[in-house]
Amino acid sequence: MKYPKLLIAVAFLAAGCTSLPENATICDELPAISPDYAGVTIPAEIAPLNFYVAGDSIEVTDVVIRGGRGGELHANGEYAAFNIDEWHALAQQNKGDSLTVTVTVRRSGQWMEYRPFHIHISEDPLGEWGLTYRLVPPGYETYGQMGIYQRDLSTFEETPIIENRLLDTNCINCHTTNRTDPSQFTFHVRGEHGATVVSTNGQTDVLAPRVERIGGSMVYPFWHPSGDYIAYSTNQTRQNFHQLRDRRVEVYDDKSDIILYRPQSKEVLINSIVATPDHLENFPAFSPDGKTLYFCSAMQVDSIWKQYKEVKYNICRIAFDPTTGNFIGSANTIVNARSIGKSANMPRISYDGRFLLYTLSDYGCFPIWHPEADLWMMNLETNDTWPLDAANSPDAESFHNWSLNSRWIVFTSRRDNGLYTQLYLAHVDADGIVSKAFRLPQQNPREFDIESGFSFNTPDFATSPLHLTPSGIPERLIESRRENVK
Repeated sequence: MKYPKLLIAVAFLAAGCTSLPENATICDELPAISPDYAGVTIPAEIAPLNFYVAGDSIEVTDVVIRGGRGGELHANGEYAAFNIDEWHALAQQNKGDSLTVTVTVRRSGQWMEYRPFHIHISEDPLGEWGLTYRLVPPGYETYGQMGIYQRDLSTFEETPIIENRLLDTNCINCHTTNRTDPSQFTFHVRGEHGATVVSTNGQTDVLAPRVERIGGSMVYPFWHPSGDYIAYSTNQTRQNFHQLRDRRVEVYDDKSDIILYRPQSKEVLINSIVATPDHLENFPAFSPDGKTLYFCSAMQVDSIWKQYKEVKYNICRIAFDPTTGNFIGSANTIVNARSIGKSANMPRISYDGRFLLYTLSDYGCFPIWHPEADLWMMNLETNDTWPLDAANSPDAESFHNWSLNSRWIVFTSRRDNGLYTQLYLAHVDADGIVSKAFRLPQQNPREFDIESGFSFNTPDFATSPLHLTPSGIPERLIESRRENVK
């Protein structure tokens, strides 16, 4: 037998069962599982898709998974939990094929077997070690407990990169690596210990939080692939509060521009093309070849807090010369969302340079609380654009990023309960078609759904773990000394 360990694990799990199905009634319906993994496409490297069947009256859940190319797993208990090693063995054995999942539950002593569903195992590798993301509490006025964390995608191990309890609960946000490589990273800190941290080529700088020449902070970043530049937006951000459940907070900018920062010389480059007085420029993103900068742009209004619904962003791009740090020519609009009464944000280019992924909402630049916000894709070769119907939901989809091999995306979604953003991943084929999204697996999904009170934010893939402690960054942030930029 090719996978003897797999059979040992099945026997072990069966031996530990509280009860096995017998005389089950067949039901021609899919089980109501959480998370919803029916029909998803996953990489073979992902952690086990543990799940539970919704319903208070369920006494036992019994799950059998069979691979189209062989192999079998069995789970029995309060929820379906699979051994990590045996799960990966089954997934690797069935790459390019499917797993058939049969769920049987016991209610009031009676067993019911549901219609099986399938999980597809992609031949495209994940190509990433894990994810980085921010976890934030549900409060708005104060920062509370928060931090930047990382998760090994092949297991359930989550470790902190930096937590704000080390910084007197200051706000930590907007972390970004260069092409998912943690050896080059930047993040921003607001509050008493405010700073912008930039690390590249083994050198870490703790910069002053505000650049007086531009009148703002270095906020949303994106690395040039060479590592020679970082594009930042500079935002003067405000927020209002709604009395509606689905629109609790409105975040908008009084002013925003885009600047370039040179880590080697600690210079800020200001160019009037992307820092105009009559427009709000935001969310910069370099193309994979480094010769184009994408960004969002909206017309400035007279009174932003009264007219915030009139602020609608287009996605523009402009040629860039990496040798001089200068922009070439003028900016061109490639997604004219304003013409259809919408607002387009967060442009992210696939690393193969073929597709543009962005968020479309009714207005503004902060769609995380907009239920109508959806993910859209543009083919940069044909300019065709379409919504990601298989990945979108009736609630907000927002911040997103690509894997380095351009075959997987990660994004935040509020679909589960309308309150907290969770992380979802989806497969992207060679034509830019996205499969049904699946939620980031958790070791105990029932416990996670009940006890988790944090939102996931600003996710990105990572080729390896990121460690800040050896460099003494938390201690340097507590110090008052900051490096000024030119």
